Amino acid sequence: MLKSEEIREKADRILEETGLFRELSKYGEVHPVGSYRMDIMAWNDIDIDVRNDGMNLDKLYALTRYVLDVFHPVWYEAKEEVTDEGKTVWFHGWEAVIDGELWNFDIWFFDTETIVEAEEFCDGISAKLAAEPEKKTVIAQIKRELIGRGMYSFEQYHSMDVYRAVLDLGMTSADEMIRDYRK
Repeated sequence: MLKSEEIREKADRILEETGLFRELSKYGEVHPVGSYRMDIMAWNDIDIDVRNDGMNLDKLYALTRYVLDVFHPVWYEAKEEVTDEGKTVWFHGWEAVIDGELWNFDIWFFDTETIVEAEEFCDGISAKLAAEPEKKTVIAQIKRELIGRGMYSFEQYHSMDVYRAVLDLGMTSADEMIRDYRK
């Protein structure tokens, strides 16, 4: 089983070889978030926020062409939506097989306030993990176990649930989380 650092190295290579950050920078400021930013990757998943000040449908289509041409995704979705707060956001998500492995990419185009909140959340988790680095391994292991059981999704458990279970509630296994965690 690969360690977070090894998955992160692969992610860095993919980002460099595909030029994804360079391409996204044409649309706004690029902000890596999630487990990539916190360096606690449990699987091949890259989350990126981009400030969306100038996003529109033509840019959505242009980015779609880039994703299709460069990544040849096995699954792809791109959409514009309005949040409950009335903010317009844009999403590009895809899965692609790269070097024989499935990778997931989630790109969100948000306003500055939303991106700052995401970065502050990630940095807060990183600070807690700096004080208790052994919990990094616990988080990765729980995520992997939940993924393996088909229980890592928005309908069941997602990353924020795992962070809370480990960092705030002191849980140390997927079995314990499944048994005792309450949303």
